[in-house]
Amino acid sequence: MRPVSANDLLIFFFRPIGRIGRAEYALGIGTIVALELAAVTYLLGHDDIDPGAALLLALIGLPLVVAELVIVAKRCHDLGLPGLFVVLLFVPVLGVGWLLLLAGMPGSPGLNPYGAPPGFDPD
Repeated sequence: MRPVSANDLLIFFFRPIGRIGRAEYALGIGTIVALELAAVTYLLGHDDIDPGAALLLALIGLPLVVAELVIVAKRCHDLGLPGLFVVLLFVPVLGVGWLLLLAGMPGSPGLNPYGAPPGFDPD
């Protein structure tokens, strides 16, 4: 197994094509949620936020949200669903349930319109 490169990480987090399995999904979403919670904890721990720090957190937060949407879209692809199912994340309460449900549902076996299953090696 080869080491993961920066390009691999960019593709994983920012390219909404293909499929990912439950383990990759859980690791990706876990990483993003941990970073989001760290930012929220920082904001809640300070009464007066420096405008520069707020801008920096916003600039960091936008790519995190995009990465979260991309990972959810890839997981939807693994289930044979269109990536547009990411809109369920914006429904209060249902969004958190959708994140958890995606972690537990097995992907569709074999090829689907979004490609081969994760880890598929024809050789």
